[in-house]
Amino acid sequence: MPLTPEPVDLAALAREVAHHLGVLAEEKHQALAVEATQPVSVWVDRLVLRQALINVVDNAIKYSADKATIRVVVSEHQQDATLAVIDTGPGIAPQHRAHVFDRFYRVDTARAREGGGTGGTGLGLSIARWAVEVHGGRIELESEEGQGSTFRMVLPASTSQPSSGRAMLDHARRG
Repeated sequence: MPLTPEPVDLAALAREVAHHLGVLAEEKHQALAVEATQPVSVWVDRLVLRQALINVVDNAIKYSADKATIRVVVSEHQQDATLAVIDTGPGIAPQHRAHVFDRFYRVDTARAREGGGTGGTGLGLSIARWAVEVHGGRIELESEEGQGSTFRMVLPASTSQPSSGRAMLDHARRG
């Protein structure tokens, strides 16, 4: 898949995704909050990163209880820009944490069918990982059973095309 990198403000992207998925959160009487104090610029393919964020936020909505709050926190630390999706869902058991980003991996197939058979294919987090890694970043998971999860997408912060832009495009072509 060819990438089209451009400067993207993560705060604006987070607000767009929250607006887009807000109706799903409303159906469960959940609050979907974006916390961003300033623009945070990265050089990415906007649509690819947008899909990654949609996948992670959608999972947070799906697995968090009614009336829960899901937070999307945008921050910048030194050379890193971060999108953190923080939920209060059931958390992920230690034996599953290393595999949640694997293609077709589903923690609990029964849970995936909750809410009327709307379970996924086990590709959402795999796609999110690919989207972050192809841009020179990493995706991290912190989770505790019964306490929720934090999915953190860490990307190189920049206001101009990185010198590794060519490497990023080559990596995308290799898939």
